Amino acid sequence: MNAIDDDTLQAYVDGELDADAAARVDAALAHDAVLAHRVQQARAVRAQLHVAFDPVLDEPVPARLSALLQPPAAPALAGGRHAHAMHRRAPRRWYVGAALAASVALLAVALWWPRAGGDMLRMHGGQSFAAGPLEQALNHALASEPEADAQVAIGLSFRSNDGHICRSFVLHRAPARAGLACHGDGGWSVPVLTAAPSPGDDGELRQAASDLPSAVRAAIDARLRGEVFDAQQERAARDAGWQ
Repeated sequence: MNAIDDDTLQAYVDGELDADAAARVDAALAHDAVLAHRVQQARAVRAQLHVAFDPVLDEPVPARLSALLQPPAAPALAGGRHAHAMHRRAPRRWYVGAALAASVALLAVALWWPRAGGDMLRMHGGQSFAAGPLEQALNHALASEPEADAQVAIGLSFRSNDGHICRSFVLHRAPARAGLACHGDGGWSVPVLTAAPSPGDDGELRQAASDLPSAVRAAIDARLRGEVFDAQQERAARDAGWQ
């Protein structure tokens, strides 16, 4: 029986194990191809996180996001200074928090996915790509025409600042996951995948931007160019093959 649990594997990928524990994992990896593949996936996800979030942390916070994060007015501090000086640092902390949350969530997904929901994601060239039902939904489903029993619910569609079309989504299969996928030559890459909000009382997962997890909203805001597609633009983009 494999004695290496997920927490140990994640600590191994993060470089947080001591020498003896790391040696034990190394020995297990040498004789367990499945375990070695999961570590490879987790490392690939870590590399994606650096690509996806490092530039975001260095950018000024967009005005539309700052407005969402605006706190209530605070009383004056000693010396006539106000709490807005503290608030100026808050959006950056929010971005850092979103990046860290995405890191934990994506590493957990990388370790968990081979045992549940593996038909929704594939790895290629160190990147995660949509597969199976998720890829089908991203290719064909319209947010303006939702299907009640669909495994995948599509949310926002928009053109990113690199010219590619991206779409947010929620996977209904338990445990629910939300993410962002962007179309390219290799298919739909998935830079963000994290835990989704719980279904509402009516059994449906709402798809408004405000209902998406913070990591997904941060990824959308970092990529959004212009406005999200309306129903007509979404249909036109599908008919054009998401080019």
